Amino acid sequence: MHLPNTSDLYRPNGGQRIGLFGGSFNPAHAGHLHVAQTALTRLQLDWVWWIVARGNPLKSSHGDFAARLASARAVARSPRMKVLDIEARLGLTYTADVLTAINARHRSDRFVWIMGSDNLGNFHHWRNWQEIGQTLPIAIIARPGGRAGNSPFERRFASARRPAHASICLADAKAPAWTFLNAPLNHQSSTRLRRTAKAEKG
Repeated sequence: MHLPNTSDLYRPNGGQRIGLFGGSFNPAHAGHLHVAQTALTRLQLDWVWWIVARGNPLKSSHGDFAARLASARAVARSPRMKVLDIEARLGLTYTADVLTAINARHRSDRFVWIMGSDNLGNFHHWRNWQEIGQTLPIAIIARPGGRAGNSPFERRFASARRPAHASICLADAKAPAWTFLNAPLNHQSSTRLRRTAKAEKG
C-alpha cells in the first residue's frame, strides 16, 4: 500500500500519545471539538488527529468531502490537533483499513481511538469492529443521545473496560482496553446544523 509522504500525513516525533478522532464532520461543530478536547485533556494526549471520512457506509448521504474537510479545519484550531484527509488520499472507506495504514507508518507512536457515545450503539455495524477493538485502546466520550449501557461492543469487551479515573494511562494500555468518560454535554449536532442551514435557504 502506498502511503503519502510526511507533508500529507502528519508525523510527529516517535513515541507520542495520539488520539484518532474519525467522523463524517458534516459539518464539524463545537460538539466535535468538545469530544476531541476532552480526550486530549483527560487522556493526556500529545495530539488529536481528526480523520475526515471519505464516505460513511452506514449513511446514504455524506455531504461534499471538501466542505466537510474545511469545516473540520475551521473547528480544530488547537495547536495540538491536526485534520487529516488520509481516507481520501488512500481511497479508503473503513476505519479498520485506515488504522492499518496509520500503524504501518507510525510504529513507535501510541494511538487511542476516540468516539462520541452517540456512536456506541451502532459500532457493531462497522466493518471488522471487533478487530478495531483488538487493535488499539478506545475512549468513548459522553455525548447527547449516547450513554454506557448494553451495546454489543460493551458486552464483547466487558472485561477490557478501564475505570475513568485510570484513563490517563489508556494510550499506554495493550488492546483490548476502553473507557467511558463522562463530561458536560455539548448539544450541538451536525444534523441540527444541516436542518438550520436548509431552513435558512428555504
